Amino acid sequence: MTHTAQTKQPPASGTPSRSVAARRLTTRALSQIIRFSDPAATAAIAAMAILWITHTGPAWIATADEWTIVTYGIGIVAARVVLDVIAEGLSDLVDPDRWDGDIAYAIAEGLRQLRTDITEGADPDEVLDSLSTSDLVPQLLETLRALSTQYAARGDEDEKQRLLAAVLHLRHADQNIGYGPDQVAALHAATADETSLR
Repeated sequence: MTHTAQTKQPPASGTPSRSVAARRLTTRALSQIIRFSDPAATAAIAAMAILWITHTGPAWIATADEWTIVTYGIGIVAARVVLDVIAEGLSDLVDPDRWDGDIAYAIAEGLRQLRTDITEGADPDEVLDSLSTSDLVPQLLETLRALSTQYAARGDEDEKQRLLAAVLHLRHADQNIGYGPDQVAALHAATADETSLR
């Protein structure tokens, strides 16, 4: 089985583009609308009730009957609900981070299917060849390394070190894929020697 590994180069800069920055700014603004819509509606209803009780303010409030005031209140609540729904929908639509990481679920599902194929009789040599030539483990390794860089930029050294430890384990796993039993046994012996020296 022949595979051609294709590696996409990451952007030269980690700085988000202007369009991404604008979408994030819009998302934050929409989240603020959602956050303050409930207290704003409550304040509007309270102010309307005070004006109606004291018979002050606009005539359409001061001279309204009880049912009209209730209708106004229901209208304010309905407007808030509609505003929240629209703001949430727009936020999901423009948020550049909304689906970040979702591809990980697709990859995990693919691996679950691969494991099912193996238990149902798939050729193990073909599967192992695919794991080796598809560059799957190195790509996961580089993804974790990129994450560690981002956490380092945030000043989170603990998370950075945890991810780098995972990178080290994945490097060992990548070195083992496709090895014969003799090489694996030799590698295990070398690992045991390293552990005994610590």
